[in-house]
Amino acid sequence: MKCLIILMKDQRVFDEDPDGLKANYNYNFPVGLAYISAVLKQNQHSVSVLNLNHIDGSVNTIIEQELQKNSYDFVITGGLSPFYPNIKTIVDSVRKNAPDIKIILGGGLISSQPGIMYNLLNPDYAIIGEGERTITELLTCLQDRGVLTTVAGLIFRNSDGNIIKTDQREPIKDLDTLPWPDYEGFGFSENLSHIYPSDCSYYDVFDYPRMYPMISSRSCPYVCTFCYHPLGNKYRQRSVENIMDEIRYAVHKYNINIIFFYDELFAHDKKRVSELCRKIKEFAGTVPWEIKWLCQMRVDSLDEDLVKEMKDAGCYFFSLGLESYSAPVLKSMKKKITPQQIDRALRICKNIGISYTGNFIFGDIAETKETYQETLNYWKNNRDLCETCIGMMPITIYQGSYIYQYAVKKGIINDEIKFIEERATKFDAYLYPINFTEKMTDSEYQQMLYDFKEAGATVRYYANPIRNIQTDTIHEVSVKCPFCNQISDYKNYRISPDFAKIDICCRKCRSRFIIPGKRLRLKFFVVNLLGYRTTHRIAKWVYDNADYLPFFLRSRIKGALEV
Repeated sequence: MKCLIILMKDQRVFDEDPDGLKANYNYNFPVGLAYISAVLKQNQHSVSVLNLNHIDGSVNTIIEQELQKNSYDFVITGGLSPFYPNIKTIVDSVRKNAPDIKIILGGGLISSQPGIMYNLLNPDYAIIGEGERTITELLTCLQDRGVLTTVAGLIFRNSDGNIIKTDQREPIKDLDTLPWPDYEGFGFSENLSHIYPSDCSYYDVFDYPRMYPMISSRSCPYVCTFCYHPLGNKYRQRSVENIMDEIRYAVHKYNINIIFFYDELFAHDKKRVSELCRKIKEFAGTVPWEIKWLCQMRVDSLDEDLVKEMKDAGCYFFSLGLESYSAPVLKSMKKKITPQQIDRALRICKNIGISYTGNFIFGDIAETKETYQETLNYWKNNRDLCETCIGMMPITIYQGSYIYQYAVKKGIINDEIKFIEERATKFDAYLYPINFTEKMTDSEYQQMLYDFKEAGATVRYYANPIRNIQTDTIHEVSVKCPFCNQISDYKNYRISPDFAKIDICCRKCRSRFIIPGKRLRLKFFVVNLLGYRTTHRIAKWVYDNADYLPFFLRSRIKGALEV
């Protein structure tokens, strides 16, 4: 079979200029689709990849040109629920330009709502849950003219036009049996050559970062109410040796110096983490350049000995699951952590010198005026721990999560299709919040939004460069850390004239702070002058009416307001 995998533009294609969007290399690399590419090739299928992120122009024009040049049996794509408009744009373009090609969709947007999404997107086949086994069985079944109902984890339309959903597929038990993800077909080498340390705070550990995304385990056994696991709740781990084999291969093939473990739950087994740390440190000692790595962590997994061991093995950055500093809210979220564990984890990271990030998300079902004040007061009273590291935002409602199902059951979301097409595509939760708390009125909820937004409207821990040498669009900057007052030098920084801000970590103490751009400094000035409430109302009105402006103004105004 001839298959074309299309990787969506990780940009807002639903607000696209007819002339298209520029190539963008600062996106999350598609580990899931890369695994699909690998298993298809392993089963002798012909696989091509169209990475829309690497090409200038409109999505429709790029796809039209590709389908005119080459013929394919299948187009394969997918993604998470918030990217529904991007996926729909791809599906519509394929239908328009090559209606005979069969379309296969997968990812979280299908797994979370198979029936609704299948009807909305109308692919030929859609995969629910893990896709590697399902897609290979599907193609074999189609080649052999077999019975599609025997393929587990599939949704399709039969000859009578009825939607058929087959049996649930069992999770892949032995992850070591899977081939490593096929990044090369997605233009991985090209992507690496366009990474800059100024792209995000966890790249700036090196002047020339080369980051390799990796998954060492799948899914998560926890059932937090705000979270949705596309691969189910059956937690599985790869063997340490299998992980190390991939690391050795990737580091030497691509000259990798940063490994990013995308795992939802990295440190569930501390003995395994210790073994992996030992192996990574041993391997790093054989490589003629420095290797660092980062991962996501639960705060109840952190202790001083483990963090020191991880840092000694090259770990330098944690993404922490925080969510709230109120015990009743954490219980309602089924997070299974305590406020004390959060505080302890942040202080351990700060003292040992591990950079970190995380979010306090508010507006849970159990949220009240008292509970949100607990979180807000903690943030305010510990700005050295929280200000530039810990974000504060309303809970994002993901389709398939418990809180989404709750909102539907209560009639708060009374039209799921409208929510998908309109509300789910609004990336700024502050401008389009949903109150599904049990005890807060809409006015109290709105006041909560103002209180959190106002708290973060000014920043203490920022720095302006004390030296900035520019060559073309690349800068060399020297910055004094607002925490330890030590000066760090950063090379290969790409700074546009109208940049919003740069998140940066001190290379001495690893504390995180920002370099604000002109727009952000203007925001601080306006908020201090008018107050947050007035500024918010003006911003929302302009944002809502920006669609009446020409595209070049619309995109710039929306971009500025979202700062």
